[in-house]
Amino acid sequence: MLTVVEPNGVVASYVAEARGSFGTLTDNAFHLSAMIFNPQIQGAVPIRLAAPEFLEAFRQRISAGFLTGRPHPRSNYRISETGPDRLVVHAADWWTAINVGLNELALDLPQRGSVHYRVRYWRWVQYGLALSGMLGLIGIVLLVSLDVRGYIARHSTSMLPGLSVDQNLLIAWFMVLFWGFAWPWLLIPMHKRPLRGLVERLIAEVDAQVTLSTH
Repeated sequence: MLTVVEPNGVVASYVAEARGSFGTLTDNAFHLSAMIFNPQIQGAVPIRLAAPEFLEAFRQRISAGFLTGRPHPRSNYRISETGPDRLVVHAADWWTAINVGLNELALDLPQRGSVHYRVRYWRWVQYGLALSGMLGLIGIVLLVSLDVRGYIARHSTSMLPGLSVDQNLLIAWFMVLFWGFAWPWLLIPMHKRPLRGLVERLIAEVDAQVTLSTH
């Protein structure tokens, strides 16, 4: 028997498939954006010490001066949670929180020979958003209240070569909007790599210091 497929049914099938594909792409894009702009990193570092020895050495490092091993007003950290195989450290004040972005550090040692870390740096991001946003608003107020176009027209040396007055004014608006409201969001993914390097260096230093002292 010959089966005839209605054209409308074929179209509906293609539309449903296209909608499903678009929905999947949208979800993937959303999850990717959330991952990129989420102020959090995590990873694992191999260590030689057992969990109790490593965590005790880490507590001593925090007491001595977490970032450099010496007391510093912008390296004020406090232990907020501790256990036999877990340690959570927080920046104790805003000066410390905005220094390098090490706002919250959680260490877990589920098995010997490895430490898992997770860092959240929301306070560092909030400071950047607030500072850049304030500067951006000041820039917008100046562009709106002052005769910027007239200033550019009267001072040709301040213009970019080859561009008109209106084009230079458009660039001025772009710079204010970019540095005020886009740049601090771009700093979130840009800060992940140096922050990861800092955490892994601190873990390695604590592990190596105790290991050398016991041999």
